[in-house]
Amino acid sequence: MPRMFRRTIFWLLPVVIVPLCVLVVMQYRFLRSLETNQASAHRNWMRTAVEDISRDIESYYRGAATRALAVPPDALADASRLSAHFTANPVLGAKSYFTVRYFEGSAMYQMFDRWGVETLTNEDELQAVKLATVSWHVVHKHGTAVQSPALGVDERDSANRVILRPVTGPKGKVIAVAGVVLDPKLTLAAMTNIAKQRLGKPRDVVLLISDRFPPMPHGRDFVTHSLAFVFADWRAGIRGVCLSPEEIAAAQFKMNSLYTGGVSTILFGAVFLALQATSRHMRLSQMKSDFVSNVSHELRTPLASIRVFGEYMRLGRVEKPEKVREYGEYIENESRRLTQLINNILDFSKIESAEKKYKFCETDVAALVSETVSAFAMPLREHGVAVSFHPAVAPLPLLPLDRDAMAQVLMNLLDNAVKYSGDVKEIDVALSVAEGFVRIAIRDRGIGIPAAEQKKIFEKFYRVGSGLVHDVKGSGLGLAIVTHVVRAHGGRVEVASMPGSGSTFTIVLPQPPEAKVAPAAHPTSEKTEFA
Repeated sequence: MPRMFRRTIFWLLPVVIVPLCVLVVMQYRFLRSLETNQASAHRNWMRTAVEDISRDIESYYRGAATRALAVPPDALADASRLSAHFTANPVLGAKSYFTVRYFEGSAMYQMFDRWGVETLTNEDELQAVKLATVSWHVVHKHGTAVQSPALGVDERDSANRVILRPVTGPKGKVIAVAGVVLDPKLTLAAMTNIAKQRLGKPRDVVLLISDRFPPMPHGRDFVTHSLAFVFADWRAGIRGVCLSPEEIAAAQFKMNSLYTGGVSTILFGAVFLALQATSRHMRLSQMKSDFVSNVSHELRTPLASIRVFGEYMRLGRVEKPEKVREYGEYIENESRRLTQLINNILDFSKIESAEKKYKFCETDVAALVSETVSAFAMPLREHGVAVSFHPAVAPLPLLPLDRDAMAQVLMNLLDNAVKYSGDVKEIDVALSVAEGFVRIAIRDRGIGIPAAEQKKIFEKFYRVGSGLVHDVKGSGLGLAIVTHVVRAHGGRVEVASMPGSGSTFTIVLPQPPEAKVAPAAHPTSEKTEFA
């Protein structure tokens, strides 16, 4: 089996493990490259985003102002038409709208609030409007024709930014000027909304639009771009919330590395479990092979003995009555061994298929143990083993047991004690009752069991990895049947052992709350020896 396992490892190494390792290395290198590129990509994204924001703001205000200031010449004298026009074509951030009509030697100013309602002239706004429109007044006086009137911006008064457009009459002469006065606070809010529509809801950047910016922490990127058309002294800026692009990339690298590490761990774990399953399957196959070999040996040995003794008796070579009785005992003993082995195999088959049934009845445990030890007297004499039976000091209760199944458990434990007794062929069987449990302890002074093997010996086909153990043949089913039967009775099997000092197997059975005391048909405190 070790050779087969090594061959399996050798096969899995190039096919599974090496590609996995290569994949992990390649993934690590890719993540490192991604970390470097991600920082550059993030910075480029910030630069592109702020340029797009600036263009979006310019595009909006050019378009909105063009629509709002395209005043029909015939509407200049009609305040209601002007109000309806400005209301239908609003400009976000507008403080007021105005028109200036030119006459021979004079000008007439009309002001409308941002809701399109004609209002009284505000002195500050009026001064800003006059300052912005003075050049068009000159153009009107000279009668200069204007082809394709364009938007103009006047930002000399920072509190009243003016966008204006001339209104031309016949032959392209300027007859009036229409305009809008922007409020910085309202315009800032409008520009911020436009920018947010472009950015969406980024979690790692902050947008700023201002004519001045606070100092940034060391290592933090801050990308800005000047606004065009109106509020040209302002800039739109994007900065990281708390991390630089390099720090963001490093954080992403760590997160991706954790994901990759988790997946790699799962993959390697799957390979490890596959190897374990393969090893277990091979070990189980070896156990089954040993089981067949051991059972074959176990069957051949008693059959050979029965055949030899039977032939002696059939051919009349045994004449003395004591010899006939001795040979008969041998035949009976070997038959009992065969019966026990076959019963173990059949019971194990029933246990595996969940067909094992138990018939519980009130049983005198002391009588059951005494009778089982007495029935085992012949193999004990054959192997020169001395058994001491120690009944309980106090009367034992009657327990609900399957008598045949529990007898088989005792036979299996006694058979193991005989097989592994070594040079000191002494076995003690003791009964006791305490704290609501009845205990049946079977102790030998043989080779013992290592601590690491004591839980595994109850597994099917398992045999302790010791040369002394493998010198003794067995099916590997006895203890598996023992633990199943005892558990079916609500109990447990305890083992205490040290290599070279023997082993003690204890069957612990629960005592029913109102159990009857067994009749004193057997001695309760006298030691009985079988040799």
